[in-house]
Amino acid sequence: MKAFGSVAPPAYLSEKSSTTTTPAATMPLADGIRDRHGPPLLYASAAAVPSVAVAVAGEQLCGVRILIVDDCILYRDTLINALAAHGVLIAGVASDVHSVVAAVQSNTVEMILLNLSTRHSRALLRAAMQANPQVRVVVLGVSDDDESEVIACAEAGVVGYHTRTESIESLLMLMAKVAAGEALCSPRVSAILLRRLSMLAQNYQPATNELVLTAREAQILEMLRLGLSNRDIATQLCIAVHTVKNHVHSVLTKLGVSTRAEAAALSRSLRYGLSDS
Repeated sequence: MKAFGSVAPPAYLSEKSSTTTTPAATMPLADGIRDRHGPPLLYASAAAVPSVAVAVAGEQLCGVRILIVDDCILYRDTLINALAAHGVLIAGVASDVHSVVAAVQSNTVEMILLNLSTRHSRALLRAAMQANPQVRVVVLGVSDDDESEVIACAEAGVVGYHTRTESIESLLMLMAKVAAGEALCSPRVSAILLRRLSMLAQNYQPATNELVLTAREAQILEMLRLGLSNRDIATQLCIAVHTVKNHVHSVLTKLGVSTRAEAAALSRSLRYGLSDS
């Protein structure tokens, strides 16, 4: 695993280590015990057998280059251990703007796991997205009752939200979805994002020189920017999945891009108007 800046990899991952220790991730933790720095500590029992879905998620993440951004070494190393127990390896770690930008610009990072309890986490998020708008960011330790935090993350380009009450298994499922170009979020986070979308639609006043989209296409584009999957969009808009796919295809064609990620990245700097159709 590569360390960016002054952050060193955990000792237990060093090839030079001559002693064998039991990884912290195999040690059970009593219910309710939390790391005060951030989300609950992510421990996995050595006797626990992952479900088929979790095992598949771990396999889907093999080869995905993941960067952990966290300035708490205890939590960061515990998370690395917990992910490793499911076969997911971390490409590097970072804890400040310089190391985050260096990692993202090195083209060795496809996904970022950012602990929101890290100092200056929003600045770190902005720096990462400015360095590479295509990088997929999952935030950890989200308070799903903090609307301003969720909206700030969405507007910065976050595509995955892992709340303080969710498990390591749910994180693996989320990461696999994000790696596949989709996303998952809790019902409360989804509700916050949709309220924000509704407010933007009501207050929007198009200019004459903007790209013209239908009202439905504008909704679809905003949901792509928020990281929702076709199935999530279909559920929220009460339409069929194949109808969503048709709208997505139309949006991509009008934007002149070929992927959902490109459309989401472009939408952050794009102004668009609504047609009458």
